[in-house]
Amino acid sequence: MEYITREACGQDGCRETRFYLDNGLWFCRRGHQQLGRQVEEDPDDFGTRGKISRIKKPTIEKTQKKYRGRQAYRLYLHIYQLILWKQCLALVNDRSFPPQLENVVRDLWALRLETYAPKIAEAADEDSQPEFFSSQPASAREDTETETFNAGSKLVQWPRLIDTLGLCYLATLLMRLPVSVADFHQLATRNDVPYYRALNHIPRDMKEKLPQEYLALLDTTRLLKAEDLQTAVFDLLLYYRRRFQMQFPPLNAPALFYRLIRRLALPVDIYPVSKRLQTLLGFTFEYPSKVAGRRKPLDKPEIQLVTILVIATKLLFPFDDVQRHPMSAQEPTVQAIDWEKWAEVQDRFERRDSMAGRIGKGKEISVNENDVLTMNADQLDEYMDWYESSWLDSNKEPGPLASLFPLGQAGKESKAAASTAENNEEEAIDAMLKMTPQYLKARAVVGEADKDMPRPGSLYARYRDESNLPDSARVFYETAAKVTGVSLQTLVRCVSQAEIQINKWLEDQRRIKHFAEQPTGAEVEEDMAENSQHGFIDQDNA
Repeated sequence: MEYITREACGQDGCRETRFYLDNGLWFCRRGHQQLGRQVEEDPDDFGTRGKISRIKKPTIEKTQKKYRGRQAYRLYLHIYQLILWKQCLALVNDRSFPPQLENVVRDLWALRLETYAPKIAEAADEDSQPEFFSSQPASAREDTETETFNAGSKLVQWPRLIDTLGLCYLATLLMRLPVSVADFHQLATRNDVPYYRALNHIPRDMKEKLPQEYLALLDTTRLLKAEDLQTAVFDLLLYYRRRFQMQFPPLNAPALFYRLIRRLALPVDIYPVSKRLQTLLGFTFEYPSKVAGRRKPLDKPEIQLVTILVIATKLLFPFDDVQRHPMSAQEPTVQAIDWEKWAEVQDRFERRDSMAGRIGKGKEISVNENDVLTMNADQLDEYMDWYESSWLDSNKEPGPLASLFPLGQAGKESKAAASTAENNEEEAIDAMLKMTPQYLKARAVVGEADKDMPRPGSLYARYRDESNLPDSARVFYETAAKVTGVSLQTLVRCVSQAEIQINKWLEDQRRIKHFAEQPTGAEVEEDMAENSQHGFIDQDNA
């Protein structure tokens, strides 16, 4: 077969340059027919070669283009700002936060946005940067790092998704609202504010132009832990103090104390004791301006608050079976708590949704395959409505089978479900408080005549590790840790550290009293015996 050398074939990446003629059509050596290259035979001139006409291939323009360089930086910040705005909108419209919250968050974000100005507004080398890139990522440092604020770490460029919740919390802190970090963790878990699958709230054309490595920074791959949010808030606050010399007020402690006491269904007599312990420990419920050395959990004011509450509860209502009798009926310790019945009331409160045949708002994200097998029809509908509102991307074009699976019910009922869940929780707490007579019992009053009778506050037990907790104390510690958003181990360690400080203060007071009175040897022995009976901490369950 005779071949003729021509320009490269070009079909399907073929680089063949040798062609042959077959029935008036040109084919490359690999069999690709050449469009526009054919021989037209002249009937009046048999056997002569026809005229060759060439047709140019239409140019196909690529439509999927992604930004890179400064354009990608700006687009990422625009998307991040949009997520932050949608969170504020949800807090104000659906959760009844003050409208001024949006202005405070905007000011905080504007301060931080100034730090990115050199990166996104630099005019140098504008023309040398390509406007788009297809799929090749930029440098790892440029695109994959997220911002940290730890001392000694390298400077990182971009804010994290968790910092959106941190900015909203800092705004509530500046406004002195009685809101805790655990509340924001609950809002994110319940999908009351955009956090999980936050990219579903972003327009499709914006997402298509952002490189995948940037999108990964705005996506969630694991469940958010309350302690991680506590650390993120702490880091963010230290950043604003160090960078902009901002001063943040202390917590709205009275309101937060009230909410915590009410949620734990404890007598209100704990509040005055907590205020006294706060003064003794020197807690101001403020975030520190700077941290020298290693950070401690007790540096966080919300952990300070729950630590004081636990110590006050142990003083007034111990977890052991020792009979401690007050000396007058005006003391708050004339009533005691049956911790077994208290635990039953708390367990009934936690299982209120399952007892009513519901999954419970905020618990859908923890459902696994084994739970699905035991669900009833209403729970399955509840789970699918949550999945539709949380995980399905409404910006995508519907597929060919979309008509067989109609959607749209969950989105219409999401706001009503959020307010209903909040009302149901408040009603459940009110119902739990009405059950306090079931676990509160009276103590007999014993006068000063019986000097050997144990008094409230004596034989105080200290637990250095969670393995030392008795069953009654463990339930209380676990509930308090869950409500505050810390782990059980962290709470036990913080309570133990605060008790050590109180014990040192008591020893200093005894030492001052001893040298002031200059007692005899017999009086010292008598004083030591009295302290062993009525001291604050004299039993160590370590």
